[in-house]
Amino acid sequence: MNAKTITYTYPAHVTQQTASGKPLVFFAAPATEIDRWVGVPQRSRLDDEETIGFQRQENKTRIRELSSFYHDERNIVQNPLLAAPQTKTLVEFEELDGHPQFGTIKIVSPDFSDTSLLDLMTQVVEQLESRVPELKETDLDPDRLSSIMDRGRKEHGLEVLTEEDEDEEGAEENGGNGDDTDAASVLLTDETHLIDFYTELKGRIKVLGALDPDANPDRILGFDRNAMISYLKPIMLVDGQHRLKGAVLAAESLAEGSEGEDFLLDAAEAGKDPGQAKAEFIGQHSRQLPVSLLMDDSPSEHVFQFVVVNQKATPMGKALLGTIVSTSLSKEELDPVAQRLKDAGIKLDDSQAIAYLTRADESPFKNFVQTGITGATGDQNTHLQWSVLKGLVSIFRELSGGKLFAQKNDWAKAWAKFHLDDSSYVAAFDTHKEKLAEWGRPDGPWREVFIRFYSNIREKFGSDDPEALNAWGTTRSNLFNKVSLTILAADYFEYLRTQKRTLNNLADVDATMSEWLDGVNLAYFNRNWKVEKKDTPLIRRTWARLWNDYRRNPDYLPKEGEFNPTAGA
Repeated sequence: MNAKTITYTYPAHVTQQTASGKPLVFFAAPATEIDRWVGVPQRSRLDDEETIGFQRQENKTRIRELSSFYHDERNIVQNPLLAAPQTKTLVEFEELDGHPQFGTIKIVSPDFSDTSLLDLMTQVVEQLESRVPELKETDLDPDRLSSIMDRGRKEHGLEVLTEEDEDEEGAEENGGNGDDTDAASVLLTDETHLIDFYTELKGRIKVLGALDPDANPDRILGFDRNAMISYLKPIMLVDGQHRLKGAVLAAESLAEGSEGEDFLLDAAEAGKDPGQAKAEFIGQHSRQLPVSLLMDDSPSEHVFQFVVVNQKATPMGKALLGTIVSTSLSKEELDPVAQRLKDAGIKLDDSQAIAYLTRADESPFKNFVQTGITGATGDQNTHLQWSVLKGLVSIFRELSGGKLFAQKNDWAKAWAKFHLDDSSYVAAFDTHKEKLAEWGRPDGPWREVFIRFYSNIREKFGSDDPEALNAWGTTRSNLFNKVSLTILAADYFEYLRTQKRTLNNLADVDATMSEWLDGVNLAYFNRNWKVEKKDTPLIRRTWARLWNDYRRNPDYLPKEGEFNPTAGA
């Protein structure tokens, strides 16, 4: 269904900073009008599924403060809203005859007020497929789709599909031959988040399609109309969502005051519709906000501008920055701006590497790391900090930082110096520098070694019971915390170096870990150490010494009281 459209026009000035740069269009518009044609896809969670927007979640307090600021007409904000087209065919600059730098910006905005949620979701899916064509050929997770349908049956009373119906729908949906699907899966290996979001949308489309034709819900299994519309508006807000929302709130609150009440009473006496009269008053009192519109509709440029603006002006948390950079774009979209992000001081490779570990099903850290996303799964206060996971990753990826606390030897660096060059993982490369670079690619050999190492640690020492002393997934545990996880990694590399062992494959990881932990009591971390604050110099030194000594001679298990030297002092 094609939505009706509304066309907005504003006097504008266009400039181009460099010969190869995209044009910038400057203009001003009422905040309430901007709010109708601009989308603000936020990095948030819908029904526990993370969206692919990059804007931070709204800060209600900040919006109220800005609204109060805007109530004084003398207060002026000089910073323009930064925006860019999502759909270039709906945004056009028309030059003024004889004055090409001046003219009119024309914005054609679909009116989605009568568009069903099913049509909105279908359009978002089509938009994703146009960005990443390989999605069409990707094998969607049948268990995930089945789970969505099961929830649809429970929450919306859907009839149970037969296995034949599901098979036919799946074949029609995925299409293509097996070889094409396999190729697409390989291309999208590191784009787990885009695939997950796409799958969740496709599943909900199936649920909506199975509802009664007269049903037209605004929300389905946690996904709502407003979130979908943000992806479909003609222009994307890159920076300034709080300024915009504050200005809109200021205009709306005026309508609730005495001046607004008088206007509405006069309108009622004149026979005007109350809703239209209120909208007219708000429009008349809406502040004009300056807009800087970059005429580039590529998602990669949108993310680049957002990250650079927010990291340089108002730095965001490393967790949220890494999450946004690494998961808002496909690989093909990220490649053109990757070097520019690095040149701007954004540690892109780190973000990609860590974001994968927080999302991949095979990662023992999935859902257990702070991502900076509001509404993220579980208790974020007891999740591992993003910076802690980065430190663990550095030991394996950069082969640096593998020190037992209070010791000088960097065992990861020593292992790299003496044994990396002999590894089959990097045999195709000649120089030590080349081998290090190959090992440390965001998706290089280090990653499967890292995942296997900590998966084995979880299996041998951890518990899935969140209340257990050796719980995996909560930093309240003796095991799942910065200190213990770092000690285990550093000690493993000490063993590899002192035993002169290289790693050629995952079988080597398993074999060397078995030798390394030979005789160790697997209940080591499942005892009451009576330590609340773990990351202190004394505790770090004590735990490193106790583990290293015990691992070398497992005949003498440290007593529980030894783990906290200050207890009872």
